[in-house]
Amino acid sequence: MVVAEGRRLVEDALESQAKIIAILVAEDARQSAAGVLDEAARRGLRTEVAARKEFDALADTETPSGVLAVIEWRPLALETVRLEPRATVLVLDAVQDPGNVGAMIRTAYALGAAATVALDGTADPGGHKVLRAAMGAAFRHPVVEAKWAEFAAFAAANRLAIWGATMDGDAPAAGPVPDRLALVVGNEGAGLRHEVLAAAARKVGVPMRPGAESLNAATAAGILLYEVTRGTR
Repeated sequence: MVVAEGRRLVEDALESQAKIIAILVAEDARQSAAGVLDEAARRGLRTEVAARKEFDALADTETPSGVLAVIEWRPLALETVRLEPRATVLVLDAVQDPGNVGAMIRTAYALGAAATVALDGTADPGGHKVLRAAMGAAFRHPVVEAKWAEFAAFAAANRLAIWGATMDGDAPAAGPVPDRLALVVGNEGAGLRHEVLAAAARKVGVPMRPGAESLNAATAAGILLYEVTRGTR
């Protein structure tokens, strides 16, 4: 079970046909959440109304909006992922900031990636901060958890070329993009683990002006993912 908190995220969950177990609304938010309550009633979903003090005690955000949903959701198993002849998979190698993880899932969904794989050491894809940053994409886009060894075997079996995102990597446009590609983005501070670098057929990066600081991990992932998927959308 995971918690989707906030009217917008609950609306996204409803639209995505996520398996919602129940919806909780604060008493003083009933009017603003009328659309959510109406749709829940239409589907026969369980809803509860709580006093604001009780709702706030259950919520994770500092200023709760007054709407949350309990959803049955978990990351997929790697073997359930099915790839088209042309496919890109975004792989997160120990990305620890939940906001970055959620933003990357959201970006991967928007840019047509086949799946997002969270390797060991990555922030929990089902955490409330990740789900909020993903803005409903986690309920529409395949999200997988796997160990590196498992993913390396999957990549070999499915003919996925592995590209590692690094500070000194070439721009993706400097060479052809394989039909099947795994783009691996590393930890915010340490970068990619040695095993990924050893397995990478190519290192890619975002060219920057001299003296510029490194980009936020989610920003860099978005730019690189756009470059490698724009011919497949």
